[in-house]
Amino acid sequence: MNRLDEVNLKVAKVRQFLDEQKLDAVLLGTNANFSWLTAGGDDHLEIIDKTGSAMIFVTKKDLTLIANNNEIDRLKAEALGEVAPLFDVEVPNWYDPQGTDSTLKKLASGLKYSADVPRAGALMVKDNFAKLRYDLTENEIERYRWLGQHTAAAVEAVAHEIVPGMNEHEIEAAMSAKMLADNIFPTVLLIATDERIFNFRHPIPSEKKLDKYAHLVLCARRWGLVISFTRCVYFGHAPADLKHKQEAAAFVDATFMSATQPGAVIGRILDQAKDAYAQQGFSNEWHYHHQGGLIGYEPREYIAFSESTQTVGVNQAFGWNPTVQGTKSEDSILVKENGLEILTLTNQWPAINVEIDGVVYPRPAILER
Repeated sequence: MNRLDEVNLKVAKVRQFLDEQKLDAVLLGTNANFSWLTAGGDDHLEIIDKTGSAMIFVTKKDLTLIANNNEIDRLKAEALGEVAPLFDVEVPNWYDPQGTDSTLKKLASGLKYSADVPRAGALMVKDNFAKLRYDLTENEIERYRWLGQHTAAAVEAVAHEIVPGMNEHEIEAAMSAKMLADNIFPTVLLIATDERIFNFRHPIPSEKKLDKYAHLVLCARRWGLVISFTRCVYFGHAPADLKHKQEAAAFVDATFMSATQPGAVIGRILDQAKDAYAQQGFSNEWHYHHQGGLIGYEPREYIAFSESTQTVGVNQAFGWNPTVQGTKSEDSILVKENGLEILTLTNQWPAINVEIDGVVYPRPAILER
């Protein structure tokens, strides 16, 4: 399947969605949906914004790119590239404050439409549209594999390069530099050292200087796809109780992986992980941090709860992230018909090999330097 085929396949899925929802059109303005529909196109401008420099209006017959006159040439040449001929274009002038609204009013005249961004007259797209992104195409899987390997290699290299005395912002900068040089965009960077690892499960970087122990946690994006994983490094010999906690987190993580099979109900997977926490002597640790869920075009397309009724599908990706105070086990995985693939496994990192039902799951150990 080439990129043109992938876009056509996704447009067909959107039009089927329109039929099912009894809609005439949908307006897509989020980065996630732009990248998904365009098979990896990137329309982002502001780093922290979930919307970009373009919108796509899909009807049962037409496919229209809407972008201001100062953006359209770059988007056609670089974000769309070879798939640009599939799109009609509407080009409001940036200096017309009503330009985009007038364009949408013209396109949507007489139509019942929904949108993934707030727009007057549009119904808001809910989670049922996001489901279109869940099952990955072979092209997306290949992109995900590349992203997982390159991102993991970059972060693991940083783990071997950092030294005591660096502060968390300097570690953050080192990770960012390696990824950005490979056109990988870090969307979440959580860096903690020493006591901050034990105090906070979502530690944004601070000026704290590294003494003995560092957690490197990230989500990173390319082609719209988001990968996530965690690596931990200790300078010297890690204490036995810390290793025990990491082994417990690894066992829970392996339990998640073993349970993530086609057809499995997400809530039941989480329940199995809760049992695994208890088996390891840490019954309540799952209370203190969400446990992850489906990944794709968002850091988590959804988070798992015991009440979750979604089911695992073939060619879906997941990021489970169990924690035991001071430790964490996390990689991104791809569900296949027979087993799973760890997208962020480089085989260059020390592993805790957990065997469940005859299958060995290599989980990241604490790197000792």
